[in-house]
Amino acid sequence: MKLFKKIVVHVIGFAIMTFAVSLIVKTEQGAFPYDAISYYISTLISHEFFTIGMSSIIFGVIWVLINFAIIKKVYVFWSLIIVFGFGSLMDLWFQHVLIYYNSSGHELWFNVVMAFVGLILLGFSLSIIITNYTMPLAPSEVFLVYITKYTKKTWISKVLIETVMIILAITLALIAGNFIQIGWFTIVSALLLGSIIGMFEKVVRPVLGDLS
Repeated sequence: MKLFKKIVVHVIGFAIMTFAVSLIVKTEQGAFPYDAISYYISTLISHEFFTIGMSSIIFGVIWVLINFAIIKKVYVFWSLIIVFGFGSLMDLWFQHVLIYYNSSGHELWFNVVMAFVGLILLGFSLSIIITNYTMPLAPSEVFLVYITKYTKKTWISKVLIETVMIILAITLALIAGNFIQIGWFTIVSALLLGSIIGMFEKVVRPVLGDLS
C-alpha cells in the first residue's frame, strides 16, 4: 500500500512539474537550461519527430549514457523512467492542453503572470517529488550525487552542472539565432525556485507523511 502511495504521489508530482515547465516554455520569457536545450534541439532539427518532449527524451538518454560511462553502475538506467515519463508528459501538455497558447497572442503582462504561475506550480511539484526521495532520480540528480563525493558540497556540484547546462543552452541559442528561451525569467526562476520549494515543503511534508 505504501509503495502504491509513493508511485501515485510521484506521478502526480511529475504531471504537475511537466505542466509547469511546459507553461514556462510557452510564455517565452526564459526557461530553465535543461528545458531550453530541449527547445533548441527541436528548433534546430526541423522534423515533426523532434518535438520538445522527444528532444528532452533524447537529451536525457544521452545524459544517462554519459552517467553510465562515468559512474559505471547499472542503477543509473533507472533514470530512463524519469526521462521517458518527463518527455512524454511534456508532449501531452504541449499537444493537447497548451496547444492554443501562443505568447505572441497575449500582452507581455499576461505572459509574465503565466510564467510566475508556472514557477509556483514547479516549486509545488518539486516539493512533492523531493519528499518522495526514494523513487528514481533524474540523470542530472544522479550525476549531482556522484560528483558531490568529490566536491564535498552539493551547492558546488549544482553550480558546476548548471554552468555547463547554461553554456550548452546559450551555444544552441546562438546556432538557432534566437534567445527566446534564455531570458530574464531564466535568472529570476533560478533565484526564486529554492525559496518556493522550501515554502511548499513546510505544508507538503506534514500532509504526505513519511514516504521513505
